[in-house]
Amino acid sequence: MKLGKMLAVAVLATVTAVTTGRAEPPAPTPAAPAGAAVQPKPPREMPKSEWLDPNHGAPNGTQYQTFHSGVLGQDASYLVWLPPGYEQQTNRFPVIYWLHGHGGNQRAGAATYVPHVEAAIKAGVLPPVIVVCVNGMGRGHYLDQANGKLPIESVIIKDLVPHVDRTYRTLARREGRVIEGFSMGGFGAGHLGFKYPELFGTVVINSGALRDATWFDAAEHPKQLARKNIDLLRNRTHIRLGCGALDDLLPANQELHEVLQQLGLAHPFVIVPDVPHNSALYYEKLGIPFFEFHRTSFEAFGKAKP
Repeated sequence: MKLGKMLAVAVLATVTAVTTGRAEPPAPTPAAPAGAAVQPKPPREMPKSEWLDPNHGAPNGTQYQTFHSGVLGQDASYLVWLPPGYEQQTNRFPVIYWLHGHGGNQRAGAATYVPHVEAAIKAGVLPPVIVVCVNGMGRGHYLDQANGKLPIESVIIKDLVPHVDRTYRTLARREGRVIEGFSMGGFGAGHLGFKYPELFGTVVINSGALRDATWFDAAEHPKQLARKNIDLLRNRTHIRLGCGALDDLLPANQELHEVLQQLGLAHPFVIVPDVPHNSALYYEKLGIPFFEFHRTSFEAFGKAKP
């Protein structure tokens, strides 16, 4: 069966699935009343980024864990969520690596993503999975920085993924790994998923921060990596794109959608009505049916069933 048919996903009636053509443009932002003073937004305070997060908070049943990074020569942290009954079972589980957005931290996924995973498992929509909430160091885009000071990509690929497979009962092969993220994390999911197709069988990009930039090599952009590795991705990697209809990143996500179409890389592209760039609202609107894609992906690989 072709990949496109295997990945048919039922989407909520409130969600618009786009497979061809241009997306509907976001609704214009209402203008401020005439004469009204525009109050500048105070700059958002970014949490301090450290490889070993000093905040041991672990919301919603996650666990604060550490691993030794040979790349860094020091320990680094992450959060992990284990499915219900993990300790009483002996079977192995797929892993979702969730990447947070700019200015976020490893607790972001625990707060906005893990509760939906748990609900989808309880509803029988998603098979039991392990979720790893990655420490993306605030603003690193999941790339190795040119100055060598922030080798996030290498830490994830060379240290974190092997550590997770050694430590937990995982399906330690590409078919058992999902790389997913929101905003900067969406860029990271596309970057890592398309660059390392031998490691990740499923790539989920949500409201990806996919605008072209000058501070990193253009060859590292997901659209260029998709072109480079097309033969390793086509009919092998399950890809999903999504973005809010009111998100200012929608045009960049639309562009990646069109590139993937041109390359013949089958994927659903879902535009969520009335949602700006807000991860909590995005996942809330999508709800449990969002995870039908993950389930279908696992079933297509024949590695996990609900």
